[in-house]
Amino acid sequence: MRKLMVTISIGAAAFANDWDLEAPTGLKFGLIKGYENWHVVATHFRTDKNELRYIIGNDVAVKAYRSGVPLNGKEFPEGAILVKIGYSLKKNPAFEASLEPDVIQRVEYMIKDSKRFKDSGGWGFARFVYDAKDGKYKVFGKSAEDYVQCFTCHKLVEKKDFVFTDYVNRK
Repeated sequence: MRKLMVTISIGAAAFANDWDLEAPTGLKFGLIKGYENWHVVATHFRTDKNELRYIIGNDVAVKAYRSGVPLNGKEFPEGAILVKIGYSLKKNPAFEASLEPDVIQRVEYMIKDSKRFKDSGGWGFARFVYDAKDGKYKVFGKSAEDYVQCFTCHKLVEKKDFVFTDYVNRK
């Protein structure tokens, strides 16, 4: 777990100058500023993208997870934020059977705000894609319509309040 926190902190420093970016959904990158102090909810590996993803939650989201949400049939409370940080992978030079995060590919987040995002299950989505060539983030999409695909996928887990990620068992 210690290495994970170091990796996330390094990632946060990489985009410190991009906090003012705003997704077409009206969500700013800066809303998740300080996420490196948030809780790791889970780690995923996307085989189709060969990408490691850390799922981080703010205190509101983690408290809900710990109470059993969404597996207990309840919804996340207003203000819950889940951040997904995607990394490309490289072999660990000290232990080549091991892979580790390499370059940030994207940072995405979803926030529960039922009044503002009525048409997407109460969740708003934002995606910021990292350009390793210039070391800057770019906003994904040109209009809110570009984010319809986020909710289209999340509809697959409507019974879990549109959230794919389960809280990792810590027992």
